[in-house]
Parts: sequence; C-alpha cells; structure tokens
Amino acid sequence: MKGDAVLVELCERLPVLAGEYGLHMVPAVPEDHPGRAEVDGEAMTVDEFCGLARAAGARVLFHRTTAFDADAFLAGAFPEDDDDPDALSEAETASVKAVERVRRRARRHDGQIVDVQLCVVLDGVAVFWSRLASWAAALADDAEKAQDEKNDMVEQIRTSRARDEQAEVTRISRLLQDDPTFREAKDPQARRRAADRLVPRPDEMDFEARRIRTRAIQEAISAIEEAADAIFSEYMTQLPELADELVASGALDGARTIPARKVHLKEFLRKRSGGHTPPVDLITLMMELPQLRNPSSAAVLPAARQPNETLFPMEQG
Repeated sequence: MKGDAVLVELCERLPVLAGEYGLHMVPAVPEDHPGRAEVDGEAMTVDEFCGLARAAGARVLFHRTTAFDADAFLAGAFPEDDDDPDALSEAETASVKAVERVRRRARRHDGQIVDVQLCVVLDGVAVFWSRLASWAAALADDAEKAQDEKNDMVEQIRTSRARDEQAEVTRISRLLQDDPTFREAKDPQARRRAADRLVPRPDEMDFEARRIRTRAIQEAISAIEEAADAIFSEYMTQLPELADELVASGALDGARTIPARKVHLKEFLRKRSGGHTPPVDLITLMMELPQLRNPSSAAVLPAARQPNETLFPMEQG
C-alpha cells in the first residue's frame, strides 16, 4: 500500500518490531472483547507500545491495517436525500466547489492506508493503539463542512420553494373566494365546475401544480366557510333589525305566503352577506318574527270609517 509515509513505514517495520519484542502477530483485532482501553498513537510511539506489551507479559500482537475506501467515505459524507432529490441536486450544484474539492481529495487517497490498529490483551483488558493517516482528519472535517453547507442550501431551497408555493396557493385561493359562482356554490359539484372554469386542471403528471391547485381550493372553501360563520353568527344577534330592514326594503311587497316570504328572506340574506348561503337555523328564527310572519296589514285593510259616516250616504234634496 501507499500513502501516508509514517503509516507505510510502520507497516513495513511491524514484523521486525514484533520479532524484536517477542510478539506473535495476528492479522485481526478483538473488536468484541468485553474489556477495552484506547491508547492514542500520537501520545505513545509504536516502540513504546510494544515494549509495554512485552513488559506486561503479552505474547500476541493483534494488528489491522485499513485501506481508505473513497466510495464508502463519500457515500457516508454526502448521503442522498430521497425526500427531496430535486432540492438536493440544486444544492449540490450551488455548493459544487466545496463538494467537488472533497471528492477529488478522497479519490486521490483511495486505496491508501488510512488507519493502523495494534492490540494486546493485558490482564483481560484489550489495549488498543491506533494511528490515523495525517490527511484523514482534515478530509473528514472538510467533508463535514461541505455537507453542512449543502444542508443549509437544501434548507434554503426548501424554504424558498415552500414560500413560493404558498404565495401561489394564496393567489388562487383569493381568486376563487372573489368569484360569486364559486362562493355561492351549493354543492361540491357546482364548486368543482366553478374551480375548473377559473383554474383549469393541470396535466396529470404536473404533480406540483396539482398539489397547489388542490390546496388552494381547500383553503378557499375553508375561508368562505369561516367568513360565512362569522357573518351569520353576528346576524343571529340582530334578528329584529334585519327583519325591519327587509320589510323596509320593500322586498316583501306582494309576498302574501310564508314560502314566498322565505324565498325573499334567503335572497336578502345572501346578498347582504356577500353571496353566502344563509343557514337554516337563521331562516327559521327570522320567519318566527312578527314582521315576517305577519306582514303589515295596514296596506290591505280599508280605512276606518268616521263616526258619522254611513255605508250609503243619503242623497241631498
């Protein structure tokens, strides 16, 4: 293997070093050993470690040399985001310099020695000594920084897209709310026809446009229902005044039956509320009011006779 000169030299010296200290080399390390201790290769030289092992009575030197796998490293450093591949692709394009710099460096070190681990078991404790390639830590730090930069970019892209999408949803929703046909639709089919007229359905494969349109329709319906609830809740506290206003408008002139007056009342409330369909409870309560149940009879009853009047006045001679 090639790469870090210190690690290459260490791998070349290891058999000789083990022989000098009377240690038998085993090309594996006891990863699952219940007792474990770590020794930093920067704090203790390999000669000191082997000397310690021999002085403590160790006879076996476990060792493992790890080659750097650029593909595995990059897959871990820059994971794919399956939730939003488009945002990830756009972010990679925006942060391409930092990411590509890390990729190139990783490729240069592919196959090189990245880590050497030694281990001896002393009194039931597996004591590990390790040495990392001089470039490994810096590469990992730069990869983390590049990934953080890309993550920040992905979040910015998502936030911007969500803001743009909400703006379009709001625009379409207001367009629907302002349309009398949509606002006054009495059933889902009528509302759907009005929506199709105002906002034609997008292509079936345009999932983003379809989602925006669906959200806008739902928001428009909710807004219309909330507005109607607020208006008619207020009307429930103004029943006599509304009845007087309706009578004064002359809309009931000529309406002599309850069904006819109810029709005029519904239309009066619909227009007054801005096109919202009045609830049944409001209609029922208002129709119980005297002004609407018994319209003014003054206009249809004959005028009262004066005391001296007769039905048939006598002719004067």
